[in-house]
Amino acid sequence: MAEALYTQVHEALRRRIREGTIAVGDRLPSQEELTEEFSVSAITIKRALDMLRDEGFVVRRPRIGTVVVSQRPERDQSAGGTLVGYVVPGFDDAFGTRVLSGILAHAEERAHVVVGASHGDADREQRLIESQLERGIDALVLLPSSSDFIPPAVVSLVGRRFPIVIVDRTLAGTPVSTVTSDNVAGGRRAAAHLFDLGHERIALALSPNRVSTLDERRRGFVAAHASHHVRLGRDAIYDDVRSVVPGSTTPADDDVERLAAYLTDHPDITGVVAGEYHSARLVLQAARRAGRDVPTDLSIVCFDAPPEFVDAAMPFTHIEQDQYALGARALDLALEQLADPASVRQERVPVTLVEGSSTASRSD
Repeated sequence: MAEALYTQVHEALRRRIREGTIAVGDRLPSQEELTEEFSVSAITIKRALDMLRDEGFVVRRPRIGTVVVSQRPERDQSAGGTLVGYVVPGFDDAFGTRVLSGILAHAEERAHVVVGASHGDADREQRLIESQLERGIDALVLLPSSSDFIPPAVVSLVGRRFPIVIVDRTLAGTPVSTVTSDNVAGGRRAAAHLFDLGHERIALALSPNRVSTLDERRRGFVAAHASHHVRLGRDAIYDDVRSVVPGSTTPADDDVERLAAYLTDHPDITGVVAGEYHSARLVLQAARRAGRDVPTDLSIVCFDAPPEFVDAAMPFTHIEQDQYALGARALDLALEQLADPASVRQERVPVTLVEGSSTASRSD
């Protein structure tokens, strides 16, 4: 009879978990509450919870209780049965592919990774997160499409202390683990490199994408002017490179045309810091359209770049993010939170300057 009782309790709780009545990340009622609800002994409840734990539905966490970690623990149990979701706007050889490499390499034999691309669409991002939760992910790594808008699913997960790590973004006022590059230092170093080459009037080319990454690079660019005692020109920041924004419908040639006009209207600008690699490619095309040779007439520094053989037209001088480390640390932090939900950290990964063929000393 006792066996039948704990089997009944086990089946009832498992049904609630599978149906989502008790969601992944939720804490089960306490042993005392379950004892009262099912009118059985504490030993019966313990045996039912042990079965759920052994099947992979729940784990017991000190000072918290029994927490649901999966709706579908019957999936392949290799790699410890841990499933990590990764939602990202997109990725290519300039930025993203190596982040994913870091995640996958550090997940090997520790977790499975499910990847979804939002293409910069906030609604799609929300749906992807919800879909991955329905698949039973145990933790989420997210590269948000925006720093201004936090998906409701993320707010809910943070409130439930579900393991979540934000990559390449900072979310002000949200108690969540983040892994970012030192973008302020990168913006400062990019501008300083041009000043050190003798350029006195430089510009910053950015997309209008509202993300903390670009805001931090802008801050570094401004700080470099102050530290080098150079006045920041009123028109020094061009933040209208629209076609590089994920999901944008603006033709790249429209950006090239506007950038060419900007360079023509500002002949005193001899150096440009591009906030993203794809923006740098457009600046390069605009310079040529405006009759400015790179690097003789105009030097360009950008952030990130694919391997040189991918872009033989111009190996850019660039600020190199350690993308592999970003991905690796994000995965590690997500798994750490599985063991200790209170483990919330903000980490910053150093950047380096890599010299290419897009910069030269200012001879005059």
